[in-house]
Amino acid sequence: MDKRAVDNSNIIETNNDACHCKLYAIERGYWNDPYLKILVGSTQQERRTPEISLGYYVRVHGVRYLIEKFIKLTNNDCQIINLGCGFDTTVFYLLDNENLRFKHFVDIDFEEITELKSNKIHRLSSLRNKLPMDNKSLKIPCGFHSSLYTILPADLRNTTQLDNQLKLLATNSIIDFTKPTLFLSECVLIYMSNEHSLNLLKYLSQTFSQCCLFLNFEQINMNDRFGEIMFENLKQRSCHLIGMESCQSLNSQCERYKNTNYTSSFCLTLNEYYKKYLNINEKRRIERIDGGLDEKELLEQLFEHYCFSWAYRDENNLGLNKITFE
Repeated sequence: MDKRAVDNSNIIETNNDACHCKLYAIERGYWNDPYLKILVGSTQQERRTPEISLGYYVRVHGVRYLIEKFIKLTNNDCQIINLGCGFDTTVFYLLDNENLRFKHFVDIDFEEITELKSNKIHRLSSLRNKLPMDNKSLKIPCGFHSSLYTILPADLRNTTQLDNQLKLLATNSIIDFTKPTLFLSECVLIYMSNEHSLNLLKYLSQTFSQCCLFLNFEQINMNDRFGEIMFENLKQRSCHLIGMESCQSLNSQCERYKNTNYTSSFCLTLNEYYKKYLNINEKRRIERIDGGLDEKELLEQLFEHYCFSWAYRDENNLGLNKITFE
């Protein structure tokens, strides 16, 4: 097995870790998601600390909040492309909400992931029946296509391959490079070299230049002792955070958008989001689920090392500057 395949398998394993952390939090009642268990399968979940469950809750809650603002701003006339999707269930969450419509949703990941996810959707009627099919369904090797949802295999480090796959969709009138487009990226860029992530960001801002928003969730403040420990723990599991250079500070997060043709960008830590924007009653509810927090120092340390960042191009003056947590 070559080095690249080994690296991919370790990155792919992060999907399994995230799924099991989310499933534990879902089963404990932090938020509702009936679809992840169907995708992953029924397995006993290892106990997680309250801090981990709260972290995943904030991640899901914050990302969904900004997705909803984007959809509403575009009056449902938009497309969403989920980069490094894993077994993420956002498309099913949106399909269950009649007020959150979109033109098309695309999940993209390594073909090992997309083949698994596609096969499960084909096989499981509880998932397949959620997805309207048309008579001209495109046949995508290691992927899936329906009238509202496509699963597309691609290595995001290879923008030529990604371009070919997206052009396949555009040629078949599945996506439109001029339509308002939201890109989702959760703990994806940090597993790429900075060269690869900058190439990806630049490719997307140029290809969808009329109106696009890139929403990113990942690590930040990785240059302190807590960040070093996080880095070493993942390294021992052969998960190398080779994109750490852009995860040193709020400024470094925003700088890469500036260097890749985005008009403007925003970034805030999970601490800031949790303290300023999360509803106080909801905060009390989730903090009580696992018996409460003895002290919040560990939670605050963890939350200071993850962030939401987003950047946009808005040549159509749609008003993407209004996409905030305010």
